Amino acid sequence: MKPKSTFAVLLIGIILLCASPLWADSQVYTLGEIVVSEENPAVEDITQVTVITAEDVKATNSHTVADALRYAPGLSVTMGRKAETNISIHGFEQDKILVLIDGIPYYETYYGKLDLSQIPADIISKIVVTKGAASVLYGANAEAGVINIVTKKAGEKLSASVDMEFGEKNAHRGSAFLSEKRGIFDYSLNIVREESDGWKMSDDFDPVVGTYGKGKQVVEEILEDGGFRNNSDSKSTDFWARFGVEPNPDSEYYFSLRVAEGEKGFPLNIYENPTHFTSRPAFSYLARSEYQDTGVDLSGRQTINDQLTLKAKVFYHEHKDDYISYTDTTYNSQMAVSTFDDYCVGVSLFSDYKPIDWDTLRFSFHYKLDSHKSRDDEYLPFQEAKANTGSVGFENEFRAGTNLSVVAGVSYDWFDVVKAQTNNTDKATGDLTSQEDLAEPGVKESLNPMVGIVYNLRDATKLFASVAHKTRFPTLNELYSSKSGNPDLQEEKSINYTVGVLRPFFDMLNVEFALFHHDVSDRISRPDRDSDYMNYDEIAMSGFEIVSEAYLTKDLTFKVAYTYNNARDKSDNRVTDNVTGVPESKIDLGVQYIVPSVKTRLNVTSMYMAKTYSQLPTASNPTDPELEADNYWLFNVRITQPVTEYLEAYASANNLFDDDYEQEWGWPGHGRELWVGLTAKF
Repeated sequence: MKPKSTFAVLLIGIILLCASPLWADSQVYTLGEIVVSEENPAVEDITQVTVITAEDVKATNSHTVADALRYAPGLSVTMGRKAETNISIHGFEQDKILVLIDGIPYYETYYGKLDLSQIPADIISKIVVTKGAASVLYGANAEAGVINIVTKKAGEKLSASVDMEFGEKNAHRGSAFLSEKRGIFDYSLNIVREESDGWKMSDDFDPVVGTYGKGKQVVEEILEDGGFRNNSDSKSTDFWARFGVEPNPDSEYYFSLRVAEGEKGFPLNIYENPTHFTSRPAFSYLARSEYQDTGVDLSGRQTINDQLTLKAKVFYHEHKDDYISYTDTTYNSQMAVSTFDDYCVGVSLFSDYKPIDWDTLRFSFHYKLDSHKSRDDEYLPFQEAKANTGSVGFENEFRAGTNLSVVAGVSYDWFDVVKAQTNNTDKATGDLTSQEDLAEPGVKESLNPMVGIVYNLRDATKLFASVAHKTRFPTLNELYSSKSGNPDLQEEKSINYTVGVLRPFFDMLNVEFALFHHDVSDRISRPDRDSDYMNYDEIAMSGFEIVSEAYLTKDLTFKVAYTYNNARDKSDNRVTDNVTGVPESKIDLGVQYIVPSVKTRLNVTSMYMAKTYSQLPTASNPTDPELEADNYWLFNVRITQPVTEYLEAYASANNLFDDDYEQEWGWPGHGRELWVGLTAKF
């Protein structure tokens, strides 16, 4: 869609919406939260929890969920191969984090994660990031914590907004939101269209000679010459809808639908891209992607009486992805199309029972079926893998007056592969010779207890502490990848400890300080790029977070956070104590000032990220060099100016000082990006 068609669609939206000029009004979709029978469940206070609001999303000019998470304390967001964002909590990779949209798991069934830059920020009411001792009610695979993206819900009146935004290199973005509540019925609709011919690199970037391929097929050339990043164009369309009925305060039932599609190029690592082979079935890092996502869910809550509340979710998520390989860096000659066709279907049941005012019993049941179908090229049949994952959780919240709360729980989680296939091909011709059923590893089980305590002092100081045993089952990729799979893998385990204090100072300042420690055993990883996945690492990560919010005046606020993480490899066969993918420290800074007379809103966001190792020497390859991305500071600015009661204009600059930096080794970050936009609210 070209800019003029984007304008046409959104202009029609504005004309239709102007018929009822009302302020945009939306609420939090409480059915998207796990605990709904209490406003402030203690389980959210026993560990570190970061809440990113819709206002925070605007302040950082975030277009996607990944953008919104970038400035959260304790989180790292990078972009590497396949132009995918990689999220980590305290150094735990994204496939060790349970990512939910409205309490429903969202991920690609093969790799166990989904690129969160595919989820638009426009639907966000809030994002709740729970670190360490997440409630057992969330279910399996929450080893590092939980990211729950809670979406918007219709307010009490007709509400609408339209947003149009433009950047360099034909970058444009349009979004329209409409919601309304009529009697017992309500609906919310959102459509987002985004397109760009590529993103700009820093003017300080210096081209280097890189390679693609290996052995006799190595090609040496400058893979990135600066300016706008090669093969970084993208376009996407995302439609989201929710329809609900609330016949009375004790009942609510909702149907949600999300349909998305897009395509994008995959920029190369500027130093080396070892995978490139032209014989059938061919594959290359010189590639592009086309994807489709469809998600539907039914959610309901029914309060039986003052003591018992029931909630249920039924969901289906399908992800299709074509990976298109090319012969060279002109991207003109296509040589293969490999395909993923995945779906996940499941059900989640919850109950809250409050026999007495000071005690609440909670129960959860989760079951889901993961299906993965793939083929290395179009001439091959699909090979299939399926697995069941389930969880039963019990949690008790005990309150002694208004000061003391204790939460204790345990979950029984299980994982069972029920089908696995592989295509065998002739090494000389690439022709299919057979399709083979692979061995199934048997049922994997885990018991995960947790306990936490919160104590409130008279001066509003809150003390909290928790410990939780968490596990993460191996992914289908780790078990059955033709290049690195290991069907004998066991689940990865972590014991997570947290202790902290939250204290307000007058009415101007809130400060939270927390210590954390993670003992990771049977860590699933690959010692190097040529080896299979193994349970071999013993990792310890210890550190602290300090988060402060200062409200100096009604027009001036500050947010500052610092995270320190000392990660050490304690494996017997280690060559180094260092650990890949874990930044030692991170600083997050946010400032907002509203000019009183003209209501101009100025937001400054800054982030410092310490160096991160991408590769380290291992026992199997002790001479491998240490590869790391250096420290970097980023500064973003957004200026918003109300024009009329219903219209505001804004401009933003990301990476204001145009720093040349790498998020991961070999992957340069975005240079200075300029955006201007208009938001109309009705």
